[in-house]
Amino acid sequence: MFRLDPHHLRVALPTLPIGKKTLGSVAIASGFVLCWSSGFVGSRLAVGIETSPLGLYTWRFGLATLLIALWWGLRLLVGRGGRLRRSDILMEAASGSLTMGIYLLAMLLAVEQSVSAGVASLIGALQPLMAATLAAFWLREYSSRTQWIGMSIATLGAGLCVLDDMQGMGGGSPWAYGLPLIGVVAVTLGSMLSAKRPTQLALEGRLTIQLAAATLVFLAASWGLGEGLPAMPALTLNNLSVMAFLIVLASFGGYGFFVTSLKRLGVTATSTLIYLTPALTLVWTAVMFGELPGGLGFLGMGIASVGVIQALAGKKSRLGRPHANNESQAGEGRPVEESVAPASRPPQNANVYASRAKIRSQTPWPRRSPRSSNLVKGRKSGRET
Repeated sequence: MFRLDPHHLRVALPTLPIGKKTLGSVAIASGFVLCWSSGFVGSRLAVGIETSPLGLYTWRFGLATLLIALWWGLRLLVGRGGRLRRSDILMEAASGSLTMGIYLLAMLLAVEQSVSAGVASLIGALQPLMAATLAAFWLREYSSRTQWIGMSIATLGAGLCVLDDMQGMGGGSPWAYGLPLIGVVAVTLGSMLSAKRPTQLALEGRLTIQLAAATLVFLAASWGLGEGLPAMPALTLNNLSVMAFLIVLASFGGYGFFVTSLKRLGVTATSTLIYLTPALTLVWTAVMFGELPGGLGFLGMGIASVGVIQALAGKKSRLGRPHANNESQAGEGRPVEESVAPASRPPQNANVYASRAKIRSQTPWPRRSPRSSNLVKGRKSGRET
């Protein structure tokens, strides 16, 4: 089941075949991009119906919470729902309030202020820059120079698309384009929380708590903006179809793939995939609503695509602090060997551990730490007095 290398004291655990791991990662990435794009299209659909968008979103999250909670309850009854701890509930509630509640609230309000769905998604795609910056300081997940250059190019392309949208297709107020930036900050902080302190809850448990937190955010927003408690939307075919679209694709699909991608691919890779959502959102909204950008917008999309390709082609830098925070790295899709300590340490540290073990074995008095045993005044080793 494992092999022991006596020269480097490295335990190599068996891993899945590369083909299966790659296929699974591609499936997760593709599902995430598709379902994440559906959230922006859903915002455009919600604005186009007679029901209040805030009320529709409140009921959307409420019904989604009820459905996933029923499934989680059944899993808990058979002992497969994960351990339920107060700290996990608080952590998932905070993450859901940021990644679902505040993020989607900001995007919805931006679309209401005539910011096109495609440009809103493109502004939201600036999130990798902030995620990469915070990941370097918080998660010790460093981006290479190639990734930074690629993300900077993609940001330039996003800026051109915003200018094009302000001049023609969307025509929103300048301040309205700052709303998606608020969403970017929120979803970045939420993804940092999920990756930094992963809980032991099953996926359905995490989604239940996060959806419930998002419901409270939209309920508070509806109350604070003067709409009061949202009434249940009329049971028309249009309302039900929009509700089903938002619950199945945007809620269960989008955030299910989001949580899975954070665990499997890591924060930086998941954030970089968000750069691919504007192109899909643009095609989606063009087919459904006839919203097409101008020449400057197409140029911006092309530049952003080049930046995305370069960012995805770059590899994470292992410089800086290579073995800090092994626990968080192990939960982000890295090989198992990287999370094993002390085997994951550089080979020169093996002699240090061997020397300390020898000193402990030669010490006649009760075991102490190697440092305290060797530094007792007047003694050079455990045998001398």
